[in-house]
Amino acid sequence: MIELTAEQREAIRNTFKVTQDLIEITKNVFKNEDLDGRSQEGRAVRDFLVSEGMEYNTTKSTKKTNVELTDSQKSVLMSSQVSSSMTPLEIARVVFQTPDVKSLDANHRAVIEFLEKFRPDVIDSSAKTADGKWHSPKSHPMAIRKCNKWCGTDLRENPDQLTAKQRKNTEKLLEYLNIHKLVTTINAYKTDSDRDLFESEFVRATWDKPDLTTDELNLYMMICSNFVRAKHIQNRMDIFTDMLENEELESQDINMRLTEHIKATNEELNACEKRIESLTQKLNGDRAKKLEKKGANTQNILSLVEAFQDEEERQRLVMMAEQRLSLVEEEADRLESLDEYKARIFGTSKEELL
Repeated sequence: MIELTAEQREAIRNTFKVTQDLIEITKNVFKNEDLDGRSQEGRAVRDFLVSEGMEYNTTKSTKKTNVELTDSQKSVLMSSQVSSSMTPLEIARVVFQTPDVKSLDANHRAVIEFLEKFRPDVIDSSAKTADGKWHSPKSHPMAIRKCNKWCGTDLRENPDQLTAKQRKNTEKLLEYLNIHKLVTTINAYKTDSDRDLFESEFVRATWDKPDLTTDELNLYMMICSNFVRAKHIQNRMDIFTDMLENEELESQDINMRLTEHIKATNEELNACEKRIESLTQKLNGDRAKKLEKKGANTQNILSLVEAFQDEEERQRLVMMAEQRLSLVEEEADRLESLDEYKARIFGTSKEELL
């Protein structure tokens, strides 16, 4: 909340003598024509006026002029150039041939209204807002189902029926999918298709890597974000290309603008794909070095284990030989304790037995 200075409070009192309009008072006190009563500055002025018992007026915002779509724009919206893989905002930017269309501005709303009325097949599929928040799996079986869904594996959902390696991998995947940054990133996407793309790429890339560091996980999340971005860029590219090939668009000016858009979009797509390639190479290179180092350490441990096992085997054989000799001595002692005639029956002596 903004704290008003003594000068600002005095300016409010003086301005109030001239006008009781909250927006005008706010603009005058803060010397900013872009402010209104909903801004932080406007709320601070309003609270001060209330505390002073001054009754102010509010100005109702005038409704923005509706945008009337031209026949050519309507033709584009009704054509196959608009697909269900695009969001209404992407469609609006294509229709108005400018990337300056903002979310829920007059142009965007005009396109949404048209699509809702005449192209429900497009608006329902591409602009379908995700049903609430994305929730990470909270149990081991749920993580296993994610793995089976996106990786094509056929793991048993009962963790007790998995091999030790499979159990370790899916336990770590459960941890990865509960990272706060990942949950926040996925929830930033508003459509199910974007969320599914991010989630599927992340699960496919990480489920069999139980030793990832925080930095590596961040890089994998960056790669997945770029996959989503590349999908949207490619959608725009396809639409621009289709429009350029449309025989009904005979205007040279439109064709030139479309060509420029295609060039810029292609450069944007190439940059996005290069980022994905660069991040992937870094991850693969770093991981190869880590596994190589881990392999050397494992080999050293194996050598020690084998040496220990060899020594253990030798000790076991020596102990077995000593036990056998002890048994023979005990048996010889037992025979020697017999009467002489019994010993003669055997025709031997202790020394001979030994």
